[in-house]
Amino acid sequence: MGRRIVVVFLSFTITFVLSKVLLSLYRGQGTTAKAYLPDFHTNKEGTPIIGGVAFIIGSSIATLFERDLFSPTILYPLIALLTFGGIGFFDDLLKERHRSGDGFTSLGKLGLQLLVSILLVAVMPLRTTLTFRSMTLELGWWYYPFAVLFITSFVNAVNITDGLDGLASLSAIPSLLLLLSVQGAFSGALPGALIAFVWYNYPPAKMFMGDSGSHALGAYIAVGALLANREVLILFAGGLFFLELFSSLVQIISIRGFGRKIFLIAPLHHALEAAGFAEGKIVQTFVTLSWVFAILSFVMWG
Repeated sequence: MGRRIVVVFLSFTITFVLSKVLLSLYRGQGTTAKAYLPDFHTNKEGTPIIGGVAFIIGSSIATLFERDLFSPTILYPLIALLTFGGIGFFDDLLKERHRSGDGFTSLGKLGLQLLVSILLVAVMPLRTTLTFRSMTLELGWWYYPFAVLFITSFVNAVNITDGLDGLASLSAIPSLLLLLSVQGAFSGALPGALIAFVWYNYPPAKMFMGDSGSHALGAYIAVGALLANREVLILFAGGLFFLELFSSLVQIISIRGFGRKIFLIAPLHHALEAAGFAEGKIVQTFVTLSWVFAILSFVMWG
């Protein structure tokens, strides 16, 4: 327990200090207002998108001080954090260099996500069952494509949710704490680092996590859930993320298949914003929902 407290404190401190340093270096060099929400997000222009780098570095350094660094439940989430964070970082880098704000193509990014997911699933020690309280469902070899889909879906769900100040970071904390509660072998480094990042990401945000942060965060949670054999638990606990992902998928299918929109704008948080709801109220409601999902998951499956 003493070592875990040290790791959490170290990750918090490194991330907090590094965020401060990066903020001073990159102030005014960041995101541009979303073209489809000009009236809402013009005040966010110039906000640095370097926050994800801060908590990735902070949590990675702190994880090195874990007593069981090479245990699967610590090592593989760390690898997922770094590899998916790398994909997001280069995507952010391309967006900053291109005036259009374009990074990887959608297919290119998905291809990289699938490739890294396949490699992780190939080397991780995974059980091929899904657990529902006292019930188990044996998937056999079908488990492996499910695991790849689980990782890529979670990554994209968190990425899509990261559209309002503090929304993704605050909504991810319940799922991370839930993982720690059901599987004590996980590192507390990322929760500690994320809490430090929230100081700068809380509305009005001084910095954003960018794709580097959202990719790393989603991959870490997904890989942790697979290793703990708590896929159903975390799938339900992260229900807010998948609600956001579902709203975007429904919108795309409706536009391409029927030529009309279901929502004025997708994902859901932007649809509510465009409908006149205040950003702060949306964030508060969604974060509360994420805690409700996590608590219900713990009661039902924990």
